[in-house]
Amino acid sequence: MDIKKRIDEIYDEIVEIRRDLHMHPELSQNEVRTAKKISSYLQGLDIDYRSNVAGNGIVAWIEGKKKCEIKKQFRGVGIRADIDALPVKEMCDIDFKSMNKGVMHACGHDVHTAVMLGSAKILKALENEFCGAVKFFFQPAEETVGGAERMIKEGCLRNPDVDAVIGLHVAPLVSSGDIEFCKGKMNAASTEFEILVHGQSCHGAHPDDGVDPIVVASHIVTGLQSIISRNLSPANPGVITVGKFHSGTANNIIPETAVLSGIIRALDNNTQQYIKDCVLKFSTSTAEAFGARAAVSFEDSYPALVNDDFLLDAVHDIAVENLGTERIHFMPEPSLGSDDFSYFTNSVKSLYFNLGTKKEGSISSDVLHSGYYCPDEESMKSGMLIEIMSVLKLLEIKAD
Repeated sequence: MDIKKRIDEIYDEIVEIRRDLHMHPELSQNEVRTAKKISSYLQGLDIDYRSNVAGNGIVAWIEGKKKCEIKKQFRGVGIRADIDALPVKEMCDIDFKSMNKGVMHACGHDVHTAVMLGSAKILKALENEFCGAVKFFFQPAEETVGGAERMIKEGCLRNPDVDAVIGLHVAPLVSSGDIEFCKGKMNAASTEFEILVHGQSCHGAHPDDGVDPIVVASHIVTGLQSIISRNLSPANPGVITVGKFHSGTANNIIPETAVLSGIIRALDNNTQQYIKDCVLKFSTSTAEAFGARAAVSFEDSYPALVNDDFLLDAVHDIAVENLGTERIHFMPEPSLGSDDFSYFTNSVKSLYFNLGTKKEGSISSDVLHSGYYCPDEESMKSGMLIEIMSVLKLLEIKAD
């Protein structure tokens, strides 16, 4: 089969799916209509699937019918697409504008889903041409609770088994249809924290009668930045952000407590743990120095996303072969943002890459999570091409 020709043939159909999803976006853990749309399309293709995975997620699979004559490195390859939208008001002037007030596919998950459905349609037509399994993970709740972790815990990597997973994400600053890779560390681990400072309340006219938790918490806020600048190597980036500071009820009363909350980010899990240890030690010792107490709590969100070198080399070669060297790029540096595709990279060999969506001739392109984000739909052709060709190539690799 001429894959590029087949993609051109189904392109209008995939655009229609994407626009339908865009018009009916649903927030994390509420992707009911979206799941029904995906299920209906899979049924029409006669592709096996399981619904209600990790909430509204769907796992679909195609088992190749070609006889395996060699011992292969990968018994099965998975592709992931997230399906949830964001609480963002759409500002784009388009015919298929979101019909759900205050909700929009501002992160391109409608593109991710449509691309993977197109890949599934073509791979189904090729099932006699490959041996092994290809699985499709339509993942809910990427923007909130981490649907990837839940899908893995519910067995999405098993029966049939998957040894490798690939996934793409739209990139509004990369030319439409171009592919952007990142070697090794790509996205940060993240941990939310809260620091509760206990002081001693008193009248504002007599501060010596109490212990001011606002002063203590202020020293903690400024001092936490020294962890990044003096405890970490300059070559090993990390971020500590205090996003909330709450205390007090009146301007003439020194309150009893102050509460700080924020987030920690690092590009590997060991560094993340080291920063957490430093935050705990610094906060408690600073409070103690002022005669106060500090209680620190952490809630890990996503682990670091680290791409597999073998998969990157393999898919990079596929991208060069099919799109040309001039359309393949590498990120100048990793992102300190997080993505729950990291749960796949922490479970099996995995690769995440970016699909450019910047329209030709555009001077600038609105960033993700913007109400003005409007990707070039032509980019979906490259997305399908790289997903399909990567699956076929990876399923042919001999075991060492």
